[in-house]
Amino acid sequence: MSVAVVAAILTLAGALAISIVGKVRNRASFETFAHAVSELRVTSTRRSRPVAAASITAEAGVLALVLWPETATIGLAAAVLLFGAFAVALTHAVRQGSTSGCHCFGPTSATVAWRHVVRTGLLAAAAAGALWGATTLPTVSLGMLPPAQFLVAFTIAAFVTTTLVRLDDLAWLINGVAHTR
Repeated sequence: MSVAVVAAILTLAGALAISIVGKVRNRASFETFAHAVSELRVTSTRRSRPVAAASITAEAGVLALVLWPETATIGLAAAVLLFGAFAVALTHAVRQGSTSGCHCFGPTSATVAWRHVVRTGLLAAAAAGALWGATTLPTVSLGMLPPAQFLVAFTIAAFVTTTLVRLDDLAWLINGVAHTR
């Protein structure tokens, strides 16, 4: 179970780190994300920049909590709430027929769709599973595994994170769903 918990923590950390970098790598990325927040009908245009900044700050806070051994359990609980809130916002946007992209990992032209809701739900489920594992293990940290097991957890996390981050590319490969990044 330790390998699964560490793999989930690494997956969450990878997804959060890529998400943060994709949104703040330059001013245009942040502005695009802030615009998407209002287009997805999360908030009004007037409040979109502060809400976007709060979202990124929450992601950074959860990332730090998850990675720090003493706060990993709190971080995992926060990750469940954060990804749950994102899933609710994306569900609302899809149901309202939003034509904006989710911009979860940076600028994209892919319209928000149910696959984005499922992806975010899977991240919330991974956080919940890791939280459950963390409460049953005596100590949860990235250094709790021997090197060979850590390598297995890292490999699993790298594959899962890449798959989740590049979801629109996979949709294009499988179904021909158009998008550009």
